[in-house]
Amino acid sequence: MAEINVTLQHAGDTVTTGQARSHSVVVDRPESKGGNDKGPMGGELLLLALGGCFLSTFLGMVKDDGHPLDRELVSLDVTGVLTPAPTRFTSITVEVTAPAELEAEFAKPFLKAERGCIVHNSIKDAISVAFEYRWTTGG
Repeated sequence: MAEINVTLQHAGDTVTTGQARSHSVVVDRPESKGGNDKGPMGGELLLLALGGCFLSTFLGMVKDDGHPLDRELVSLDVTGVLTPAPTRFTSITVEVTAPAELEAEFAKPFLKAERGCIVHNSIKDAISVAFEYRWTTGG
C-alpha cells in the first residue's frame, strides 16, 4: 500500500504553510472571514486539488500517447456549492474547455482522467462531482 505525506505548520495569526515534497503552499482565510488573505483557504485548495489532479492525469496520458504539449490545450473552471451547518461542499462542477478540433482525440482520455484522478476517486462518494465538457471553435 502506497502513502502520500504532507506537513503543515502554523506560520502566525491565521496563516499555515504546507509542504509536499519540495513544494510549499500557504493556506489562509480571506479578510472577510478574519484572515490575512495570504493564500487560498482549505475549500479552495480542495477545488484546486480536484482540477489539478484531473488535468495532470489527463496531460500525462496524452503526453504518453505522443501528443505534443506545446500549446495551452485545456482549461478548467471548478465550482463548489456550499451548504451550511456544517459548512461543506454538496456538489462540485468541473467545466473542462478544449478546442473542438481535438474532441475525437481527447474525449476518451478525459473520461479516463476522471476515473484515474486520486482526488475525484476519494471524494466522489461524499460529494456530487460533475464533469462538463465545452468544445470551443476559433480563437
